[in-house]
Amino acid sequence: MNLTTRFWRDQKGQFSVMVALFGLPLLLVCAYAVDVNQAVHKKTNLAAALDAAALASVIPANLDVAEREAYARIIFEENYFGDASVTLDINASRERVEITGSTYLPTFMSGIVGKDKIDVKNTSVAVVTREDVICVLALDPNGSGAVEFKDSAVFNSPACSVQVNSTSSQAIVSSVPAPPIAKSFCSSGESKGKFYPFIKHVCSRIEDPYAGKNLPPEPRSACKESTYQKATILNPGVFCEGLKIDGANVTFSPGIYHIWGELLFTSTANVYGRDVTFILKGTGNSLKIDNSAIVELKAPSLGPTAGLVFWQVYADKDDKNKEQPTGVSGKSEISASGGLNIVGTAYFPTQELTITSDRWVTSKSPATSFIAYRLLFAGKSNTAVHVDHEAGGIPPMLPRSDEGARLVH
Repeated sequence: MNLTTRFWRDQKGQFSVMVALFGLPLLLVCAYAVDVNQAVHKKTNLAAALDAAALASVIPANLDVAEREAYARIIFEENYFGDASVTLDINASRERVEITGSTYLPTFMSGIVGKDKIDVKNTSVAVVTREDVICVLALDPNGSGAVEFKDSAVFNSPACSVQVNSTSSQAIVSSVPAPPIAKSFCSSGESKGKFYPFIKHVCSRIEDPYAGKNLPPEPRSACKESTYQKATILNPGVFCEGLKIDGANVTFSPGIYHIWGELLFTSTANVYGRDVTFILKGTGNSLKIDNSAIVELKAPSLGPTAGLVFWQVYADKDDKNKEQPTGVSGKSEISASGGLNIVGTAYFPTQELTITSDRWVTSKSPATSFIAYRLLFAGKSNTAVHVDHEAGGIPPMLPRSDEGARLVH
């Protein structure tokens, strides 16, 4: 008699006993496995929504704590697709948002052994990142074309960002054949034209990193000559009628140069200076580099003007704390084959800085930034900007973009 026949003829009840002994535990194990699998799925869904909420709510700079927490809840609800209610515990600040979500999963059969639910909990933490250096910043709060690329201008800043504070519908404009290149483009308003990568809109405004910075005092010395047409070495001091380098080879000794009026490099002048800052003063001050002049300058690494090569100040001799204008107070420009290679920042907070020269601008410098009320890159200009401050021997460059965020938990 074979085994199958013996099994069916067996009347002893061992099979029923085996089912009784092992069937229910096996069923409970299967049910528990189903519960755990569903819990894992629910936790994954919860974690994704928490991550989205933390990242989105830590970025905007204009929210107070209550608004940031409310915004985090909105983003969570938009990204959570579970059917169970979730309790959120949110701790928010400008720099960090921590969100913990708690819910539960009703069990399938595990309640038979006294466990009628599985708790599901997850925490996400996001922080503001300031890893992106801003190498072009337009401070104009509402003007059209606060940064503009036109004609045949070429712009390339692959390691740093372009930021525009204007809320205009055309805050940043590009009409050049080859789209400007940057690590990122970010505008408080909107844009017109093509950029690489695509520009981000409705970004938080970036504060002027040098606003309120104290000017170093002028030395109590006689005014220096205003025009130099022969090779010379110049020392720091006060230039009461501006400064013109006309076709001469000039080396600037380290220090601070106080220029009242126009600073002009022209007629094939060759200019060199290390650890120098030019403070442009007066209501009509400006910088002009033209007629094939070549300017190579490096900012100080220490002291009251560390990191600044050009520092434009809207003031006059009778009122050196003159109230800043609400619009453009003047224009500085690099044109007519003028070349500029600076290590440090060109800072023109109340002026438009225009670059139209067909020579390379800042291409050799390891670390350069432009901060101005407005900026225009036009003509056949070719501007290449880099931001390796360590290679340049200057302090970390400012400002840093706060438009990024990363998860740390």
